[in-house]
Amino acid sequence: MSPVSDNTPRRPARARAGQAVVFLLLALTALVFVLLFNADLHRIVQRKHQAQNAGDAAALAAARWQGATLNLLGELNLLHVLALANGQPAAVDAITNMQARLCFTGPMTALFAAQIAAKNNRIHVDPDMTDLLREHADTVRNQYTALFDGTRYFPEPWPGAWLQVADMLDQVASDGIAAGPDNAQFFLDPSSGHMLMEKAFYDAVLSRNWCWFHLHARGWLQAYASFRDWPALPGPDVSDTSNAEIFGVGVRPFTFRLDFLFSASDLEARFHEAGFDTVTAAQLTGTNVLDRSETWFLYNPGDWSEWSRIKPDGEDNFPVTGAVRPEYDVAGADAVVRVYASVDRMTPGIEGGRRSDNVMWSAAAKPFGYLEEGSERRPATDASAFVLPAFRDVRLIPVDAASGSENNTSDIEWVRHVRSHLHPYLETGPQPNACRYCRALTLWEDDAFRQQGIDWLDLYHQNCRVRTPGGNRRGGGSRRGH
Repeated sequence: MSPVSDNTPRRPARARAGQAVVFLLLALTALVFVLLFNADLHRIVQRKHQAQNAGDAAALAAARWQGATLNLLGELNLLHVLALANGQPAAVDAITNMQARLCFTGPMTALFAAQIAAKNNRIHVDPDMTDLLREHADTVRNQYTALFDGTRYFPEPWPGAWLQVADMLDQVASDGIAAGPDNAQFFLDPSSGHMLMEKAFYDAVLSRNWCWFHLHARGWLQAYASFRDWPALPGPDVSDTSNAEIFGVGVRPFTFRLDFLFSASDLEARFHEAGFDTVTAAQLTGTNVLDRSETWFLYNPGDWSEWSRIKPDGEDNFPVTGAVRPEYDVAGADAVVRVYASVDRMTPGIEGGRRSDNVMWSAAAKPFGYLEEGSERRPATDASAFVLPAFRDVRLIPVDAASGSENNTSDIEWVRHVRSHLHPYLETGPQPNACRYCRALTLWEDDAFRQQGIDWLDLYHQNCRVRTPGGNRRGGGSRRGH
């Protein structure tokens, strides 16, 4: 036995065991949170992929029906010629009436097909987008049919058209909207060309992107004093109501003589390309087909033109490499859709309870076709804009290269702002808490805010550069390149 006793106090074994338990509990809690975080991350990524697949499928389904509609309109143009050649006036009237209706029923079928594609890819009905379509159906039913001095402000493509269109919209909405049409051209919406109709303006205000004003609205920061300085919003463009507002195909009826566009041999070649091999030029010249004034359906030049949006040297300096093939270098019918998906988180929030995140995906697709001249391929519009059955395929396209993609007609907050908040703002000033765009306008009305931008540009305006084309170059890029 040691002569020196050990008087050092020792911790009881129970205390040491308690500390180990606390440590293990902390480690277990941290592990649980890590597992929950990983599970949430996996669910979010999975849901994002589902939303992307659903949006892409919906856009392709809509574009496929746009192409089918254009082909049907083209075939009916040719059948119209044959009906004239065979002296069948009743068939001519039926064909023309069918084409007028097809300009609406075809795109409506495209809208319905987009919903099926989205739902088949596990996207649920969005109640806000459904309500928006129902509201538009009511607008068509109650306002498009209104009379002004005995005539309709929106001329009907055929008798009773607006009531039938409203019923079709209600029918689609009754099944619920999962894929919202994002590039619709609604007749009552203000036409473009006003800064308050550009999302980029609001983004520049909220992010204090002063270079945007230097490049796109030079001098406006200095000249602006109050909301009374804004020009009036442009009125709706009602010059043409022969096309569907949602997923329209951009064609319209024109009355003229067919020999203004084709010789008999040219028309014979168009028939043969469409599979009508028995039609001959002699058959056409032996009747009064070419020199009769008739209603034919043509590509609207305002919708079908050079596809400049997708070119690196075009209006938007789009970040793409390579050139568009000549036979496809034409803008026109396309479909842009928006889908939303929600993800419930397993990780609890700071205040407890379940949390959820929203995933949004937009996609665009376009029907493609061409005319054949021997071994040469030409754009589908090259037959003097005469609609012919020429569309053969559909492809996804970049959203910002699609027509009307800036309309954002399924962005609920944006649509409410444009339709309900802009006119009161121009009359009485901003409503601060109405929406995020109204909050941007409230900030814009602050003199000190605008002065901050003026001062910054005085010092650094030389650093503002127009973006260069091409994603592999510094400064390149686009808002939505997918």
